[in-house]
Amino acid sequence: MQALFLRDMAYRRLRVLLTVLGIAVLATLILLFGGIMNGLRWQARRYVSFTGADLWLSRERSGGVFVGFTLLNPEYIEPAVRGSAGGHLDPDKDISPLIFAHARPVIRRNGLEHEVKAVVVGYRLGRLGGPAAKDLLRGRLFVPSPEVYSPEQQPPMEAVVDESLGLEIGESLDIGGHEIQVVGLVRKMMFVFDTPLVFVDVRTAQKAVLADVIYVNTFLAKLKPDESPSEVAAALNDANRGIRTTLAVETATSGETIGSILKNFVDEPMKGVQFLRVMLWLAAGLIVGMITYVTTMEKTQEVGVMKAIGATNRYVFRLILNQVVLMSVAGVVLGVVLALAAVPAFPIFVLLNPIEATIISLLSVLVCIGGGVFAALRALRVDPMVAFRGEL
Repeated sequence: MQALFLRDMAYRRLRVLLTVLGIAVLATLILLFGGIMNGLRWQARRYVSFTGADLWLSRERSGGVFVGFTLLNPEYIEPAVRGSAGGHLDPDKDISPLIFAHARPVIRRNGLEHEVKAVVVGYRLGRLGGPAAKDLLRGRLFVPSPEVYSPEQQPPMEAVVDESLGLEIGESLDIGGHEIQVVGLVRKMMFVFDTPLVFVDVRTAQKAVLADVIYVNTFLAKLKPDESPSEVAAALNDANRGIRTTLAVETATSGETIGSILKNFVDEPMKGVQFLRVMLWLAAGLIVGMITYVTTMEKTQEVGVMKAIGATNRYVFRLILNQVVLMSVAGVVLGVVLALAAVPAFPIFVLLNPIEATIISLLSVLVCIGGGVFAALRALRVDPMVAFRGEL
């Protein structure tokens, strides 16, 4: 039987090849759509998780540092947080100021100016919010400014940037009319939609982004290992005993912050893509089932002849099913290979999930087999005499 069904596939090799390619393209599209969503979700979590912060403080009802725009005065916030939650804070990291602002830096190269998208992250070196020396791909960290502010202070105009910006060490970028030199590079430090991060000293960010206003967007807090972030956040948000008794500040856990980013930057903007993905699933199921159905029904006359010379229904069914399974598996495997090959060349970040890819592959194979089985059962009902007369 094995030789027979392989010879039959070799005889119809063009149709078999087109069927395999059709299945492969559909599987590739489904995998890439899923990979785009996974990539956005990874980017949404990346920076918040990287900081290691447990709590994020922002202006009350501002939507948070990532969704809205918030300004806080360090002179009031730091003493208030330490006074309300000092016993819960990690003594090494405790509370850190941070500026997180979307910007359009200008890169000058070969006499031409190129405006790019980026997020400027201003943080205190050695505190929460930015890379340490171990996180560098190459180069060095920027020179930190003094923690105690003075009006005559000139902040260091240096930055550590994500390599996706295409800048090399020694080159510079213009942010808010200030020339900032690149001194270090990091890898995979991006916000959603492939927005690279530019890390600078908090004073540099205040000067370049906030027009030298001595405020920050948010404060990050690190708690002791045995502390519960949700409980400490609830205590700080308590209007009767937390910092909200005197300041219009709200506290969110890292989990709540990530949830807000996912909702506002991924789930809501990408509703259309999610809908298209569901429609693609339905279309793929119908098209793949139709391909295998039509391919199998082409053998109806041969099935009638085989039955006329003594082949049992079970034998014929196994013969057809072997062909369908082989084409389905070959198509899905090719689809996975094409998806993997397309990821590096894709214009946006794509992250394929092995578990999701396995489920999609199994479902695609089952859909193909289902179409083949349905067609095989139809073909088995053919009358051998009708097949001999060539009336099919």
